[in-house]
Amino acid sequence: MTVGEFRKELAAFKDDDELSFCGLDFYRLKRRGEDLVQVEFDQQVYTDDDGKVVIEN
Repeated sequence: MTVGEFRKELAAFKDDDELSFCGLDFYRLKRRGEDLVQVEFDQQVYTDDDGKVVIEN
């Protein structure tokens, strides 16, 4: 997903609407490379060797 695509999705909502990340706690956005922005959470989130998403609280 690009930043532009995400902005288009958010355009339908009011500025003071609350975002939910389904139990994840937003930490920050961090630039990784020239054209990648990573969304970081307080929890560690990664894909294991079987392709399953793992969340460590």
